[in-house]
Amino acid sequence: MGTGDFICISMTGGAPWGFRLQGGKEQKQPLQVAKIRSQSKASGSGLCEGDEVVSINGNPCADLTYPQVIELMESVTDSLQMLIKRRWHAPCLSLEDRSHPPFLQHRRGPISRPGATLLSQLGAS
Repeated sequence: MGTGDFICISMTGGAPWGFRLQGGKEQKQPLQVAKIRSQSKASGSGLCEGDEVVSINGNPCADLTYPQVIELMESVTDSLQMLIKRRWHAPCLSLEDRSHPPFLQHRRGPISRPGATLLSQLGAS
């Protein structure tokens, strides 16, 4: 997967979340955030364009096609949790610049949270 940070992002209140995804297994591309709408839940959560989506509500995304991801996103009603991977050199606001810091949990290195099991399966712990 390369080097980068794993970040847990949470949003509540239901759709619309305010972001668009691209990629998927059938495109042989990682699932990534393509666009974030300004003044949206996604923009306030710390999500950045170019972030790679590792899991959605605990469901690994690496083997999902884009239609399967859309189906998964449509099943989310009130709370969305995403484990994302951000490349270290990716341009994005610093953590201190976030308008809603409690939604962003920045992690570098081993993670001792529910996402740790998924990360260990991916060989990233």
